[in-house]
Amino acid sequence: MRGIGAVFLLAVSAGAVAAGPFDGVYRPDGADSWDCRTVGSDGGALMIRDGQFHGVESLCRLTNPVEVRGMSAVLYDAECDGEGESYSYRMMLMRVPEGLAMVQDGHVSLLERCE
Repeated sequence: MRGIGAVFLLAVSAGAVAAGPFDGVYRPDGADSWDCRTVGSDGGALMIRDGQFHGVESLCRLTNPVEVRGMSAVLYDAECDGEGESYSYRMMLMRVPEGLAMVQDGHVSLLERCE
């Protein structure tokens, strides 16, 4: 019994740390001067990893994912902390040829994947 429990625990743990559908390092479309090696600072890259969006001087936990039917998109609740404040909003992430589209209440940002 103990062996089966250990295998189950390993399987659950592996699933919990598996890459999310949008994990990666990005920069704004056309912002060739942005540094893809530095994440989270002015002129640095943006990163999505393990259910978190690392923006410019901010960190958002992406919760309550809802897949958008017929699209390569997921709608999230973003619970954020940055520059001494906490805030939340809805964010939709969608795969596009350039990399990723981020939609927030009428605003669309295209993000290129850093190579």
